Amino acid sequence: MAREWILSALNVGPKDMMVMRSLLNLAGGREDSDSWQISDQAGGDVSIVDVDNDGGEAMLEEQNQITPLVIALTRRKDFRGRFVLHKPLRSREFLQMLNKLATGDFLPEPDELEEDEAVDEPAADAIWQPMAASQTGYYTLAEHLRRQTWKKPVVITRPGWPLILVDPGSGAWFFDGTIADLSPPMFAEPMPESAGVPVSSSEFVDRVQGHRQRPLSELKWFAGLAQARGQLHPDLMGQVQFMLTQVPSEAMKNQQLQQLAQILIRGPITLDELHQESGQAPANIMAFLNASYTSGKLLVNRVAQVASF
Repeated sequence: MAREWILSALNVGPKDMMVMRSLLNLAGGREDSDSWQISDQAGGDVSIVDVDNDGGEAMLEEQNQITPLVIALTRRKDFRGRFVLHKPLRSREFLQMLNKLATGDFLPEPDELEEDEAVDEPAADAIWQPMAASQTGYYTLAEHLRRQTWKKPVVITRPGWPLILVDPGSGAWFFDGTIADLSPPMFAEPMPESAGVPVSSSEFVDRVQGHRQRPLSELKWFAGLAQARGQLHPDLMGQVQFMLTQVPSEAMKNQQLQQLAQILIRGPITLDELHQESGQAPANIMAFLNASYTSGKLLVNRVAQVASF
């Protein structure tokens, strides 16, 4: 059965956007064939990011933390990435790449494989990799938030980080920017409890002036999603079944994550069953489970003892 796919064209200029629309229009219209719609909003089946325009490489990295189905668009012949299309776009390469990613008909990039490694489907127990154990007291921001390390308002102070204020009591956080301004590598960085510096009520009021108040669930979600790409929280390893207590609203903005949420809300399911039913890449599944766990929306039924964090 024919299906309509969505391409998210991000950071793409008007000229290249027009070219993509024309190529997709030329390819569409045939009966029993899939069709494509293009959007300038994130969350499509496949994303394409123009890395030549301002902020493009940072946006590419951000999208790579959310979904593996991301194409870099560039004029640079030496640009390295998992999926790259070069300007000017050519119809055949462009449409073949979209179809390959949308249908899952692709292999790991060559430098991800050992020289003599076969390209066969990996064994089930080799797919799911646990997060590396952190030094005692040092956790990612997501893990600190999940553990409720800070009970009172704090300012997160880390070299290279913007000003972030967290108020666990009111379930809010404050930041003068957008979530896209926070790079994924920041969320993967272990930090001590002392990185959250307590502030008094009066000082907190002064500091939040001019900063937008956001729900803390948003920070938990994105910090959890990006805390360890391609790795799973140790509490979720082993003979475990999962089920969502509630669909995270943030997941509804991305079609792949929305699909995983719809499967998990129906009832208990194991990692391998979720992988088989969704058909999605393991990295995508692990990121979704990590974020759901950090957000407190994931029920975990431990059939056997799991690894400690």
